[in-house]
Amino acid sequence: MLLPLHGIASRHDLPLPFEFVVVGAALALTLSFVVLLLAWRQPRFAVLGGRALPGLTRVVDHPATRLVARLLVLAAYAWAGLALMAGQDLLTNPVFGFVFVWVWVGLVPISLLLGGFWRATNPLRTIHDGLSRLAGTDPDSGLLRLPQRIGVWPAAVALFAFAWLELVQPDRTTLAVLRVWALAWLVLGVIGAVVFGRRWIGAADPFETYAVTVTQVSPWARVDGQLRLVNPLAHLSHWRARPGSLAVVAALLGSTAFDSFANTSFWITTVQSSGLTTVAWGTLGLLAMIAIVLGTFSLAAAWMGRYGDRRAAAYPLLMVPSVVPIVVGYAVAHYTTLLVVEGQRTAINWSDPLGRGWNVFGSAEMGVNAALFDYPTVVALIQLLAILAGHILGIVCAHELAVRLLPPDRALFGQLPMLLVMVGYTCAGLVLLFSP
Repeated sequence: MLLPLHGIASRHDLPLPFEFVVVGAALALTLSFVVLLLAWRQPRFAVLGGRALPGLTRVVDHPATRLVARLLVLAAYAWAGLALMAGQDLLTNPVFGFVFVWVWVGLVPISLLLGGFWRATNPLRTIHDGLSRLAGTDPDSGLLRLPQRIGVWPAAVALFAFAWLELVQPDRTTLAVLRVWALAWLVLGVIGAVVFGRRWIGAADPFETYAVTVTQVSPWARVDGQLRLVNPLAHLSHWRARPGSLAVVAALLGSTAFDSFANTSFWITTVQSSGLTTVAWGTLGLLAMIAIVLGTFSLAAAWMGRYGDRRAAAYPLLMVPSVVPIVVGYAVAHYTTLLVVEGQRTAINWSDPLGRGWNVFGSAEMGVNAALFDYPTVVALIQLLAILAGHILGIVCAHELAVRLLPPDRALFGQLPMLLVMVGYTCAGLVLLFSP
């Protein structure tokens, strides 16, 4: 990360004392749960529904549209690659902002607003398709068959690796380090697709997997190949998560939580006074946060096995959609300021990838609008509402899934551990985000 801009708002910027905010958030979630139990006794999103958009589907699926979009995105990656391989090893090099801000943080709003755009324009897919055309082979076919049980486990591992790069890796904002990681992403993605076919990219690319996960909360859905404008909660509740999806969301939520925790005075003091290296502390802390999310959610979901007709181990994957709004809410709360401020700085430097005084896109003479820093109370409210909204939507989704999976007379007791876990996530998220 370039700057810890998630910390520009503090507890003092909240409209109420921090203790009141935490207690109020917990009460809001509990009250929402009670209302759902009383008024939502049957599944409401059993049918995805939505409004079919055949005209938009034809435009989006037109070969020319897809070709132009893929070439533009590939050109952007190539421009960033130029900065990576031939640019100056300075923070003014736009490749750092491109990777850590535009790609990593920007894929959340892009996936929410444009649905499956990221997957459709993934440069790994474009490169692999091009190589397949040159070789005269089917891009869906590889040398080996990728087992279904693999799911998105490779992507979960890759997400942990990227989080480690972003939050733990020493000198992560140096070209030497970033070159190694970028080449590993490119080589493993393309070679894996050659070996296992196109499915490998969907199983292993961390950015595409993250984008596809966030897309489940978007109002755009594909039904029988046609685009539909749907209720985002209905879209989410119809997601059939693949094996490894819980590890993916745990890596996303746990790494964001660790990013907040690593900026607290407690963590900084502890690391500085310890004999362990900062890399060891960071690795252990990151693993611990991910394990906490993975363990607590798995146990809460497995509890439903006492009341349903499936084995307990099946419920964590069935309930994983309910974590996605929490991941999105925390990402918005944590990274919005980074995207707004550092996103502008990246756009300015984008015109001069080699540091030679170029102004290719006319942005080099622009300035960063930091007016956001003048309204810390507004920022604090956005962060608070993002976390609270994400958890409320998570509870709604969890309840919808629970009434589908459990008998009506058992849904209450089956959901109680999930409510406790989500209240715990909310309180912990607020404490970490606004911690001194």
